Amino acid sequence: MKNIKKLNKLITPLLSLLVVLMASCDLDESPKDRVSGEEVFQSEGFADALAGDLYAQFPYTGFDDFDGKLGHNDLGTERVDLSACLTHGGMTNTADCEGFWDYEFIRDMNVFLENLAGSELSATYKGRLEGEIRAMRAAVYFKMQKRYGGVPLVDVVLDPFEEVPNEYRVRSTEEAIADFIDSELAAAAVLMAANGDNTDQTGRFNQYTALAYKARANLHAASIAKFGVLNANSLTGIPAGRANEFYTKASAAAQAVIAGPYSLLTGGDPVQTYRNIFIEDSNSEIIFERIYNGNQIGHSFAHQNQPTPFSEGQGSELNPTLGLVNYYENLDGTFTSPVLGEGNLYATGRGPWEDKDPRLHASVLFEGDIYAGNIVELYEGIDNGTEIISEVGVLVGDKQSVGSASRRQENQFWPSTGFLLHKYVSPTPVIPAGLDSNNWKELRLGEMYLIAAESEFEKDASDAAAAAEWLNYTRNRAGLMNIEDTPGGITRERIRIERTSELIYEGHRWFDTRRWRIAADVLDGQTVQGVRVIYDDPSGQYYFLVIDTESSQRQFRPEHYYNPITLGRIEAQSELVENPGY
Repeated sequence: MKNIKKLNKLITPLLSLLVVLMASCDLDESPKDRVSGEEVFQSEGFADALAGDLYAQFPYTGFDDFDGKLGHNDLGTERVDLSACLTHGGMTNTADCEGFWDYEFIRDMNVFLENLAGSELSATYKGRLEGEIRAMRAAVYFKMQKRYGGVPLVDVVLDPFEEVPNEYRVRSTEEAIADFIDSELAAAAVLMAANGDNTDQTGRFNQYTALAYKARANLHAASIAKFGVLNANSLTGIPAGRANEFYTKASAAAQAVIAGPYSLLTGGDPVQTYRNIFIEDSNSEIIFERIYNGNQIGHSFAHQNQPTPFSEGQGSELNPTLGLVNYYENLDGTFTSPVLGEGNLYATGRGPWEDKDPRLHASVLFEGDIYAGNIVELYEGIDNGTEIISEVGVLVGDKQSVGSASRRQENQFWPSTGFLLHKYVSPTPVIPAGLDSNNWKELRLGEMYLIAAESEFEKDASDAAAAAEWLNYTRNRAGLMNIEDTPGGITRERIRIERTSELIYEGHRWFDTRRWRIAADVLDGQTVQGVRVIYDDPSGQYYFLVIDTESSQRQFRPEHYYNPITLGRIEAQSELVENPGY
């Protein structure tokens, strides 16, 4: 068997923990502490455990180092005076923001595939596992493509002691990478379907995981072809003439997933139903998720994002902006921004936004909302009719003049915008750091309806009726009217608003604004705003003062539609070419 020495480097001393990582995979083997490379592919249990090591390396979007990936975009900020790399023009030829360039992981997958192919394990088992790892490798290349465009395409095991052929040292065109991703995911889906994959194992790739990534990757490629610019060297950009082809593939793959075994969560209160998607693990909508158990494998998302009075020590990190809460559609299908300011009184802390899309109220906590049986107090002062009293520990009547969760509290862990994130935050308060067990939902069915809708609308023979039909699934689940019944009907902008309303804080918004080529419009020169919530004591109501929440305007330059390759990578591999503008 080839590359056994290279394979030995992948064997970890903690293989037993990998069974926990893949808890939804029904793996019963408990390998010894150490096994040799020769032994791994003589046993399905050992091979599965080594595949588990690859799953542990997979770059899920979610809970690890989540702030930039989930919250740094035109609609989000943080509890501090944010001046982040992504939002404030930090990408240069020496600084990559939220980058991902991992050829060691790609090499690990290539080694695995080569040794699997040479093993004597059953053909059915090998076919299924080959499909899983090929789909995983394609998904990794997609995560690189959407950052850098074209990257070196290495799909074989390279000997580090021999001269590396030039074809693996130079960047492939972005078009070639998009085609590789598409073809690999198609092949992987066929392999897994033919060899008995299990769609109940949401922690592993299956045929529908591959198809869901295929839909996502082809939508991205189509957008780059339609809205982007093909650079002279073709390392960034895709020929415009291929946009329709990629949209068609995206729609077909999304519809194949929709026809599969998954179903949207529906019924009951639309606010709670939508919230349940993210706090109920392995629910009917989930195609692929990162499995946690809160012990050996846990995270700190709740610790960082619960309202500070109900957190274990920090909290309130990701803050929705005034721009986000105003972005949502009204229940009557219109769009309006509420009138704010002194004298504009509302009965509750969510009063200005009470009649918005229910997904807003599932995703954002407002003044007076209930979290874990407690009232979230975001008000920052009490107007007694003469002046605003806003001092910690001071009473106005029998009410504290400053809410327990507001920015006026005297430490650093308080929100900057007057709003708190609720989406994905566990309903159990005071979860210690590293012990949160909520799974990260990497792929879910709702996104597939949105991909089908956008693709049908954007392809050359635009099918607005089909686009509306697909779009209405997520809208109706949320309690909104059919898109064709709204003022103006279905438009490109309405499709994008629906996508953002459904997927905000799931890691899409930054990349969406880049692939649509609107990031410069929405980010460059942006002043981020929130509200100062004031309780009006004479009336028992609230008013909201608009405030700037970041001390500097945001920046987005034309080169930022792609991440930089960086001088460091080019110095290490001189054949690499930097992206335009850096």
